[in-house]
Amino acid sequence: MMITKRSIPGLVTSALLVLSCTALIPSSALAADAVKIKFGHVIPTGDTQDVAYRYFADILKDRSDGRIQVETYPDSQLGGERELVEAVQAGTIEMTAPSVGVVANFDPVFEVFDFPFIFKDAATAYRVVDSDIGTELAQKLEKSDLKLLGWGENGFRNLAMKNETVRTPDQMKGQKLRTMQVPLHIAYWKSVGAAPTPVSFPEVFSALQQGVVVGVENPFELLYSAKLTEPAKYLTVTNHIYDPEPILINKGFFDSLSADDQALITQAADEMVQKLRSLKAEATEQAIKNIEAQGGTVTALTDAEHQLWVESAVPFYKEYSSKVDTAMLKRLLEAADNPRFVEVID
Repeated sequence: MMITKRSIPGLVTSALLVLSCTALIPSSALAADAVKIKFGHVIPTGDTQDVAYRYFADILKDRSDGRIQVETYPDSQLGGERELVEAVQAGTIEMTAPSVGVVANFDPVFEVFDFPFIFKDAATAYRVVDSDIGTELAQKLEKSDLKLLGWGENGFRNLAMKNETVRTPDQMKGQKLRTMQVPLHIAYWKSVGAAPTPVSFPEVFSALQQGVVVGVENPFELLYSAKLTEPAKYLTVTNHIYDPEPILINKGFFDSLSADDQALITQAADEMVQKLRSLKAEATEQAIKNIEAQGGTVTALTDAEHQLWVESAVPFYKEYSSKVDTAMLKRLLEAADNPRFVEVID
């Protein structure tokens, strides 16, 4: 067809008509395959978990040719842990990774992880959560519209105190200790005579400075990166609770995705968890070095002192094991090769 000057106005009119019709098509239809995921968490920027979550985002962006975009919001930008889980549950955001103690508010079976001294080391914890037990627990969340993509970790919780090094449970009597708003955490510290005081994580630094609390318990990396070791310089390696962090996504959102996108997200989550675990031990060691270099002390317990802590939990197990899913708690202890507490709850 030969284009003449007389035909140009008709072509322009047709082009404008096409553009006009295109403008009426919703943007979601024009980019139907685009997937955007908001991933909120409370971990400070640069901590191991934050690095791993951004690694997850990079994997998905690369393997989807930029189609799947994960926006991470660290450092409590979108709220505290419970608020974030509720936001994922409601579909306001798509993903989060809370402490397992917070997840117990949404399904009480997860309270079994709130019992102290279950796991002797991280390798044991990984083996147990990656087993059928972890799969079974994950399935229980789906009725709350939460899907567990993998077991991340915050690590072992340890003590940081303002005024003295704590080596034995007796030294905790009367001490105002910041804890999460987790009933069994609070109950354990009360059982050894402490005065547990729940404080929202973003407010812990000022609570320590102002004397609202005189101690806090968290993994070393988080204690250091959140600068909590500035007011609380006396640290003790108690390893009293192992804190897994379930990687959660809104189930309705996940189910709405194509099978290919679900597979991409699942595989990326698996790789993220492995990356996180490989970084965690190194980050913990570095945090301890940094704390000591800045004038803090990190005290390792003797075997006898550690056993005092284990024995301090026996009355707690006797009282509270019947208040949770006792069968699941026993399975967890048996899988972790922990006969001391199995015999307590038999």
